Amino acid sequence: MNKTKSSINAPQADPFLKELRQRYENNPQDVGAVIDLVRRYSALGRSADALEVCRAAMKNHSRAYSFLLEFANVLFRHGDVRESRMIFKKLTELKPERVEAWNNLGILELSAGNLEEAHRAFSKVLNLEPRNAGALCNTGNYFAEKGDAALAATYFERALEARGDFVEAWYNLGNSYISLGQFSSAKEAFLRAIFYDDKFASAHKNLGFTCERLGEYDDALEYYGRSAALNRNDAGIQANMANVHIHMEQYGKALECAKRAVRLAPKEPSNWGVLREAAMRQKDGKAYYRAVTALINAISDGCLAQSIKDLREMGFKQEAEDLLEYTVKLNRSGINVDALPFTESKMPKLPADEINRLLYKSINQSSKITTNI
Repeated sequence: MNKTKSSINAPQADPFLKELRQRYENNPQDVGAVIDLVRRYSALGRSADALEVCRAAMKNHSRAYSFLLEFANVLFRHGDVRESRMIFKKLTELKPERVEAWNNLGILELSAGNLEEAHRAFSKVLNLEPRNAGALCNTGNYFAEKGDAALAATYFERALEARGDFVEAWYNLGNSYISLGQFSSAKEAFLRAIFYDDKFASAHKNLGFTCERLGEYDDALEYYGRSAALNRNDAGIQANMANVHIHMEQYGKALECAKRAVRLAPKEPSNWGVLREAAMRQKDGKAYYRAVTALINAISDGCLAQSIKDLREMGFKQEAEDLLEYTVKLNRSGINVDALPFTESKMPKLPADEINRLLYKSINQSSKITTNI
C-alpha cells in the first residue's frame, strides 16, 4: 500500500495555522507551542492532525500535565475513549489536587453511561472546589440521567450562583423544570439561556415547547421558527410546529410542516403520526394514505379500521380500497380491521348467518375503535 504524505507537513492555507506549525517545528520542546498547534487543529475540526501532533510530542512531554490533558481531550473528541480514560486517570494520580483531569474524566464517564464513575469524579472536583460551576453543572447532569430532576435542578441552580452567565446550566435547568412540569420556570430559564447565547438552537426549540405547553401558541411558533432557522435539519421542530398549527386550527400550515418533518426524518414514526393527524384535519386523503401506509406495521388493527373509514368519509374511496387490500396482504384483515368490505369481497362463500354475525360485531365495536397509534 502506498503511503500518502502527512497532512501536517502539507502546505497550509490558514496563515495562523502555518505560523503555529512553524513555531512548533522550530522548538518541539516548547510545550506551549505544541498545545497551541493542537488546539488550532481541533478548532478547525482536524482531530486526526491534532492527534498526530500529540503522538509525536509524547517523547518530549510525557509528564507535562497541560500537554497530557490536551492529548486526552483530543483522544476523547476523536472517539478513543479507552486511551483517553487512561490518560485522565494518569493525570489524577500525577496531580490529584488539580481539578481539570477529574472534571474531564467525569465528562467522559458520563458520556459513556458510567454514571457512578462520573459522579465520583465530579465529587472529587467539588471536594477541591465547592463552587466549581462546571462540576456543579455536570453533577446536575448526573442526577438528571438518574431521573432525579428535582435534585438535578438544585445543582444547576448552584452552578448559576457560581456563574450567572453559564448558558448550559440555564438550559439544563430549563430541561429539569420541564421534567418537573414547571413550565413557567422552564420558560424563564430558557429565556436566560438565549439571552446569553442567541444562537442556541436547542434553547429556542425547548422555549417553543414550554410556550406550547403553556398555551402560548404564537410565541411557540416564533421560537420554533428561530430554532428552525438555526438548525434546518431538525425534523422535530417541524413536527412540533405542525402540532401547534393543529391546536390553532391552521391545518394547511400544519400539513406543510408535517410534510417537511417526514422529508427530513422519514424513518421517525412520530413524524408520520403528525402527518396523519394534519392530513385528516386538512382532508388530504393522499397524504393521509401515505402516512398510514408508512405506519402500518406500528399501528393497531383498530387504528387501521379507523383509517379506512376516514378515507371513505373524506371521499378517497380508491385509497380506502387500496389500504384495505394492503391490510389483506399483511394478514391484518377481518373483523378487527374492516368487516363489511372484507366479508363482502374477500369471503363471499361465508354462510349468511356468519356474515350477519360479523357485521353485527363490527357495528358494536365501531364505537370502541381507537385512533391512537
